[in-house]
Amino acid sequence: MGKLGKIVRAIAIPDLPQDVRADYVIAAAQQVNKQARWLFVALLLTCPLAIFVTPESTGWVVRWVLPLGMSIYCISGLITLLRGKSFEGRPWRAEKFIVESWFSSLIGALISTTWAIASWLSADGAERLHFPVILVMGALATAYCVASIRAAAAMHLLIDIVPIAALLLIFGSTLDRAAAVSLALAGMFQWRMINMHHQQVVELLLLQRKNHTLALTDPLTGLLNRRALLDFAEALGDDDGPSRLLLIDIDRFKAVNDTHGHDVGDSVLQEIARIIDAHAGNNVSAARLGGEEFALLGTREALPCSTAEVLLDEIRAAAMPHGERVTVSIGIAEGTLEDDPAWRNLYRRADDALYEAKRRGRDQSCQADELEISYRSALARGESPAGPLSPRPA
Repeated sequence: MGKLGKIVRAIAIPDLPQDVRADYVIAAAQQVNKQARWLFVALLLTCPLAIFVTPESTGWVVRWVLPLGMSIYCISGLITLLRGKSFEGRPWRAEKFIVESWFSSLIGALISTTWAIASWLSADGAERLHFPVILVMGALATAYCVASIRAAAAMHLLIDIVPIAALLLIFGSTLDRAAAVSLALAGMFQWRMINMHHQQVVELLLLQRKNHTLALTDPLTGLLNRRALLDFAEALGDDDGPSRLLLIDIDRFKAVNDTHGHDVGDSVLQEIARIIDAHAGNNVSAARLGGEEFALLGTREALPCSTAEVLLDEIRAAAMPHGERVTVSIGIAEGTLEDDPAWRNLYRRADDALYEAKRRGRDQSCQADELEISYRSALARGESPAGPLSPRPA
């Protein structure tokens, strides 16, 4: 995007917290897309009526050219809108539509103002006041329709109200001047309402984002919760590549709570979460599944098996709030995530590997693939295999 394009977008979509910018532009584009259709229809129906009631004495430009120009503008806008555009999940398309709508509304505002001023100048004294009043009614309606694009709303109020109000004040009668003041006050009130509307929408979006974040976040550690991890697994499932899951369980965590209390236990959980979260990032998410169990889920390329050994070393060496060493056991599994059964199978295999790591003495990792090979080999030898079917340590 060029420098000019960035400036235009900054003017058209200003003062938005980055957290809700995408949500706002999508909602704004959807609102303008719906309301502008009705506005174009109303303006289009007004054009033939204006031609019919405008006297010939006003001249052919006022009676024919300007109404026809407005009609062409409305028809073109309707055709563009009726083609239909989906903005959901496409903020870049919504931003482009907002900028295009801004330029389109500029054309409409210039036509409207030119039409009203020319009509006012050519009309008889008794009828002159009708045109600015009609124009401002249209300007206020248009500003409301594009209220979610504040730059466009402000432009309409300025272009449509300021020139005609200035004419009324300078060249009009006492009644005209009173009308000019009323028009200016109406415009300022509308602008005030538009700003309040903008602020309320932004606050609502921020509240929705906060509630959404709370619904998907573990309150103690700040990591994703189980529900959010399932959503991330579903997103990974849209890709065809395999994913990798690390299930991480703190060894003998009950003893920490029993000896030092739950407050210290919570602090230990937070420290473990901090270490695990350091390995999240692009295509990898960290979650607390409940109790002392955590998870790292990501693509196979973004989450190598070696991450488990790094985690073991980091947690083993970390200074914990209760002054004692803490260790974890890790189960590793990989597979595709094309549907819910695939996720459940991946989780079960990682869970089996986790508890095999605990059975072998804790403070280590175990890969599901190796465990399953060992299990099948033991069955082939006629032995009773240890592993997934063995009693699980606490």
